[in-house]
Amino acid sequence: MLKKLSVFLIIALLMTMILPQVVMAAVLEVDTSNPAFKSDTWQNNEPTEVYPIELAFSTTHTRGDGDGNPVERFCANIQDGADNVEGQLSELNGSAINNAVFPFKETVRIDSVTWKWNNGGRQYFLLFYTSMDNVNWTEVEITGNASKVKVENTYDPDGGLDGPAVECYATVPAGLADNDDVNPITFTFKQTPDAKYFKIVMFGNDGESGDLAVSHPWVSFNNMKFEGEIAPAAVEEAPAAVDEAASGGGEAADAEVAPVVVAAAPAPVAPRVGDTSIIILAGIMLASGVVIYRRKIAVK
Repeated sequence: MLKKLSVFLIIALLMTMILPQVVMAAVLEVDTSNPAFKSDTWQNNEPTEVYPIELAFSTTHTRGDGDGNPVERFCANIQDGADNVEGQLSELNGSAINNAVFPFKETVRIDSVTWKWNNGGRQYFLLFYTSMDNVNWTEVEITGNASKVKVENTYDPDGGLDGPAVECYATVPAGLADNDDVNPITFTFKQTPDAKYFKIVMFGNDGESGDLAVSHPWVSFNNMKFEGEIAPAAVEEAPAAVDEAASGGGEAADAEVAPVVVAAAPAPVAPRVGDTSIIILAGIMLASGVVIYRRKIAVK
């Protein structure tokens, strides 16, 4: 019996070594009350098609469910002078762009962003950035469901398609689900540095042509979700008291001591797969120890 138990413990130990140590990412909260939460443009075709940035988090069917329920999604346009569009486009090196900024409630490290487009067949042309101050931006490297390409042309500031070629990410077409809604698409990232803001720079889409060229100005999605982790916060420790007698007094003793900045303990995260396995193994080992101890008592 003891030999069988030993073999079982060895197998359990091997399993804990083989199982991936994957951290379950948390959903990150966007501060929708922050004035920085906005898009350069949004669709306002009153009274039925009004799609401000707040609706990026709506969880309805992106294309209409056939039951008469209203469509709720965020919708931006990258063509100057388009009808039923509020706001003012930005410009990047001669290309017309739409910026959408999402401030977080805490400092975060982002692993991915997920949403549903309103069209499952298009490639969308985008760049993603993060920032700590909403001024200085760092480009995000996308590792899933989009690839870095050179797009042949973009919209120009006057509304034509004579804008310059750009290097940006082209997303894969998301496709349609059985209910004719668009499938959710998740863009995974090489983990970002600490960030308080996330920005999407939009160039438009390919109009389902499959070409690496902008030909359609609308970018629209909902069901938006960010995942990652809360970044450990930096805190200041009070300076250590100076023993004037030990230091000998004088100017050196009177000098101010600079505060020391240390990292706070990391925020708790969800259990990892490997952690669960270790707990199970510990339980098995404890149980086996009790059995062996009882057998020794019985032998006595």
